[in-house]
Amino acid sequence: MDYESFHEALKYHLRKRGHGAQALLCRHTDIPRSYLSRIVTGGRRAGAKVQRKIAHFFGMGLEEFVEFGRRLALGENPEAAHDLMQGMDEEQLLERLTAAVRKEMAITRQLDRAQLLYESIVENSRQLILRFDARGRISFANRGAARLLEREREELMDREWLRLMEDKFQREQASRIQNLGDQGGTLAQEVRTREDYGGRWLHLTVTLFPRQGGEEDLGQVVGFDITDNKKLLDRLIFIQHGVEMSAVPTLWVADDASIVYANRALCRLLGYSRGELENLHVWDINTMIHKESWAEKWAWFEAEENVVFDGLYRTKTGKAIPVEFRVSNLKYPDGRRYNVVFVKTKEIEGL
Repeated sequence: MDYESFHEALKYHLRKRGHGAQALLCRHTDIPRSYLSRIVTGGRRAGAKVQRKIAHFFGMGLEEFVEFGRRLALGENPEAAHDLMQGMDEEQLLERLTAAVRKEMAITRQLDRAQLLYESIVENSRQLILRFDARGRISFANRGAARLLEREREELMDREWLRLMEDKFQREQASRIQNLGDQGGTLAQEVRTREDYGGRWLHLTVTLFPRQGGEEDLGQVVGFDITDNKKLLDRLIFIQHGVEMSAVPTLWVADDASIVYANRALCRLLGYSRGELENLHVWDINTMIHKESWAEKWAWFEAEENVVFDGLYRTKTGKAIPVEFRVSNLKYPDGRRYNVVFVKTKEIEGL
């Protein structure tokens, strides 16, 4: 049997039914979506059983479906031909036509509902959603895109979507898209839009459609606004740098008394590397806290919120150093808690 004719008929009927047709076909035939996608793009041949399922879904026998594709390849319009069903008696013909009409009506209703739902989700999403053509120009932009890019949608249409970003990211995205080739694929990256498009940080997911898939659009871009997260991260890095470079010895202690962080000043004071300290527990460096009493100490720290008390630290060489501890609670929204300990040595004034 002519497989190329089958393939032509499949692509024709999917295009005719528009967006969501592949998903509907998969749902009604139990053909895996990835498998069908490879069949449509020519990356895999459909087996005989799958061919029959597909033909039946479109209301045809397999032979009729293949003949439909053959006539398409010849430039004919099979839908205008009446001889595809010749040879059937009147009862079979009426049964076939009735079943085809009912199925077509059901499929159309489902496609209409799916299309409306899809369009509503896309249009009302707070995310940026763009589609672009083979020239890389925007063919669709939702409300979220207009809001994040601070432009009217009409202004965005037919612009090169890559030029919405700063030059550095334009080059990176263009190179990565080129590497995907005609088979399509998906890539993700954090980018920053140009100042005249809001200057916002976005996490972009770019999907490039296979070139031979019959789509008018070449790809789609979905973007999440991560500007506030970026600012928060920058602030946290700034604070972390300040703590790390501070002359005040500082450490974080978990509920099991393990040391989860020690800054440079503490490492210098005790003569340990950071890696060594973060493998120790409080009682390994504090001679006044014992393993057996830790639960009681932890509860005390939590109850008091902020406490100041004297103690003795033991260096790596065994030397005892009198110190003053200032312990503060660090609480996370998910319930985690740490003791943040600021250390003042009594031997060195000014710390």
